[in-house]
Amino acid sequence: MRNILFIISCFCCIQASSQNLYDQKRSKEFVDYLMHSGQYSLAAIETERLLFLEPSSDSLRETLISCYTLNKEYAVANKRILLFYPDVQSIKKPFDNYFAYTLLADKKTQLTRDFIASSPTFETDKKQYYQAFSYLIDHDYTHSEAYLSGLHSDEKSIMIAKELSKEGSMQKRKSPGLALAMSAIIPGTGKFYTHDYIDGIFSMLSIGVSGYQAIRGFQDKGSKSTYGWIYATLATGFYLGNVYGAFSSAKRYNKRQTDKLDQKVNAAFNLHP
Repeated sequence: MRNILFIISCFCCIQASSQNLYDQKRSKEFVDYLMHSGQYSLAAIETERLLFLEPSSDSLRETLISCYTLNKEYAVANKRILLFYPDVQSIKKPFDNYFAYTLLADKKTQLTRDFIASSPTFETDKKQYYQAFSYLIDHDYTHSEAYLSGLHSDEKSIMIAKELSKEGSMQKRKSPGLALAMSAIIPGTGKFYTHDYIDGIFSMLSIGVSGYQAIRGFQDKGSKSTYGWIYATLATGFYLGNVYGAFSSAKRYNKRQTDKLDQKVNAAFNLHP
């Protein structure tokens, strides 16, 4: 009787073990399906569960980091890599590439440069690639061009980066001080300088009309003219607003130019996860 019970218990254990292996295999297939269908958040949850069962599996670790990276959860991906490798110097391939990529995608440019400079696993081309993009993100086009000039790859992201670095170095910016001075001398011209033509015309007309009305009021009734003082106050307000507006318009112009280039840089960088 005892032998029969022993055989039954062994059979149950084998069955349970087989079922567990079967479940894990199916779960990994399910993760692959989620990844291929772009459901990265769900894939990360399922991979976290599998990794709990197989904590030392490098393939599951890589899948998990890939899920977070593709889902643009860069900070989470970084934290998970550091949990796998508490000592940054011990981060091995391919996690070194993910770590640098997610740091840079999270706009932590100096940390990226520090990591790749000290990492023993990075190839020279990879280092130059990340260095170049870190400086592009920081709008330091002189350094980005220097690093990109050493890369002779015909990869699309690198070719685009070279064009963007050149575009950034040739970008013409507007001087807020000059815009302010121009509008202080001739109202509206500072906004023409920043290509803000409608506001420039409005400033010129509003100051001109209110100033003209103020002069008429003072000519008719002298310094006691209420009409004249009302329009003089309006003209002064319009004038000061015009001067400050020209200064702000130049800063907005520069920001628009920078934002456009930043969008292109991000798009080029995302080609190479």
